[in-house]
Amino acid sequence: MVFLYIIAGITAFVALILSLNLSVRVIFDSSAKENMRVYAKIGFYKIHIIPEKQKKAKKPKKQKPKKPRQKPPKPTEPKEKEKEQKKYAIGEIFGLIQDMGLALLKRFKKHFRVRIYRIDVVLAAEDAEKTALLYGGAIQSAYYLHEFLERNFKIRKKPHSIKIIPDFSKSETFFDIDIKFYMRLSHMAALGLSSLIKFLKFWKKPKKI
Repeated sequence: MVFLYIIAGITAFVALILSLNLSVRVIFDSSAKENMRVYAKIGFYKIHIIPEKQKKAKKPKKQKPKKPRQKPPKPTEPKEKEKEQKKYAIGEIFGLIQDMGLALLKRFKKHFRVRIYRIDVVLAAEDAEKTALLYGGAIQSAYYLHEFLERNFKIRKKPHSIKIIPDFSKSETFFDIDIKFYMRLSHMAALGLSSLIKFLKFWKKPKKI
């Protein structure tokens, strides 16, 4: 009975870990580049990427007296391999990469998430004409990019979280971004397992002579 409780506890713990999200959040303000923040998060555990979290200085360890170095043994000649290694054609390898890539992309598109907290872009140039042209090109590019992301990934955002406006009184473009990319660990594990199965099937195929 105790054994069943242990198995149930381990299963519940693994299920809890796999239910967590792995996320990467990027916060950047062009007017204060030194305050840029990028961090990853697994559940409630945060990993600072930019800027790195300062580590406490470790106390210097006492150096132990060095032992006299022994002469390394002479290298022995490698023995001939009894079995021949499998050889695969370049076409087969590229086929495997293509199949794995398409399968991963299909699953990745299904489970990958994007959360847009804020994208504020203020466009400005040297004169009003250049600012207007810059604004027109930015709006068109943003529309195509948004359509591509909406069709291929699941995006969450609040109304008016994306703003692109021209400013004819300034001469430099400003942007403020706060965006998060995340995916559940169980889905990532499924991606890895799928890739491993495809690779093992390829490995076990009889080689062509």
